Amino acid sequence: MRVFKLLLVSFFICNVSIAADKPIGHFGWHATGTFHQMGENAGYWTGEFSGSFQSDEGDSGMFHKMSVRCPAWQKFNFVKGTSYAEGVCYGKDLEGNEVYFDWAGSEQKLGQPGKGTFSYTGGTGKYEGLTGEGGFFIGHTVTNWKDGSASGYATWNR
Repeated sequence: MRVFKLLLVSFFICNVSIAADKPIGHFGWHATGTFHQMGENAGYWTGEFSGSFQSDEGDSGMFHKMSVRCPAWQKFNFVKGTSYAEGVCYGKDLEGNEVYFDWAGSEQKLGQPGKGTFSYTGGTGKYEGLTGEGGFFIGHTVTNWKDGSASGYATWNR
């Protein structure tokens, strides 16, 4: 269970981008969900990462102060000491505009930061019709809590 939490948190992070613009900043998150032990060699987690994005550019930056929720899953291979995760995210900015995106990580070593990419799949208001590559993220798990949840952050496009 401890290895699962470490992997879960270190893996995930979200990212988004619009046309040539990409959000650059920090996504602080908290993950809750359910871990399923599959023998001694494997495990599977389903749940959600949620938090807020802070743009390095402040109020003028893309997605600054956006709330983000990301239903996700993560598969663990304890023999190889790796995991892989992916999911979807939806964010809402201060004006109520929403953005949607898919994300996928690459296979990562347990306990190490997770790297991945994301792509836009649409939105509402000023994000309506938004599609294409959003960039990359690096996710860091900071704390694995006793209740099975985890907290951390991800950097987007830095």
